[in-house]
Amino acid sequence: AGISEIQRIYMQSWKLGLKANALYRDGSKLSQPLNSINQEEIDDLLEKKEENDIIKVAERIIHRYIAKRRRLPDRRTGYTQKVKINGQTVYLRTGEYENGQLGEIFIDMHREGAAFRSLLNCFAISISLGLQHGVPLEEFVDAFVFTRFEPSGVLTGHQRIKMATSVIDYIFRELAVAYLGRNDLAHVDDEDENRRKSVAEPDYESEEIVSERMILLDNDDIKAPEPKNGSNGNGSRRKASSTQNAASQRNREVMVARERGYTGDVCPECQSLTMVRNGTCLKCTTCGSTTGCS
Repeated sequence: AGISEIQRIYMQSWKLGLKANALYRDGSKLSQPLNSINQEEIDDLLEKKEENDIIKVAERIIHRYIAKRRRLPDRRTGYTQKVKINGQTVYLRTGEYENGQLGEIFIDMHREGAAFRSLLNCFAISISLGLQHGVPLEEFVDAFVFTRFEPSGVLTGHQRIKMATSVIDYIFRELAVAYLGRNDLAHVDDEDENRRKSVAEPDYESEEIVSERMILLDNDDIKAPEPKNGSNGNGSRRKASSTQNAASQRNREVMVARERGYTGDVCPECQSLTMVRNGTCLKCTTCGSTTGCS
């Protein structure tokens, strides 16, 4: 077709109100709506396909991208994401090709029943096989996002996704955001997240009690130090030495009490060092008195 013929076709299409025109070289598609040759010529081409470069190239493309599976390397990259959907923990792990393209997924919900976990495992395998056979990730996202079943609701552990209508909805929101740049499926914009990360956070906030333990002792194991009576005849030097020894003894007893699980405070009633934390106050395990709490 010449330039004038193409111009005439487009003008005719405009007059008829057609939406679009498809222009391609004759024989460049395996199945085309119009052919410029008759059936006998087509049969002759198929019989001599080994001599026809177009047919050979098209067959190789189909064999490569449709019929064959593109396997992942033995050592592959990816990431693991842990989230909680309405209190239920979900682990998503991905596997990638060398170019960063998604090739497989793994889903784990260890607290669910065996049947549910098996179905999730089979589902993940089927998605992985589809990805490795050339199914676009966009097709899976459009098919499975917004699916609704329990567990669903508030999602924690992810910086950009905050709600999910189901586990499957979360999985494909995550993959769409991470691999397709689908910001429309995220609840927090990427710029807002980067701005939040840029705010400096202190390295140290406050002291935190990791764990506490209580060791039960006999009442006589830890007693308050008995008062030391200084001698009046040896003067201030002996008094100072006696005070120093008393303070040193008190410090050792306080350290022993703390090592055994007590706070090291002195009971105001029985003067023992067996005080433990009781809410916001202290309680003596020897006589039962408290520092103000009931």
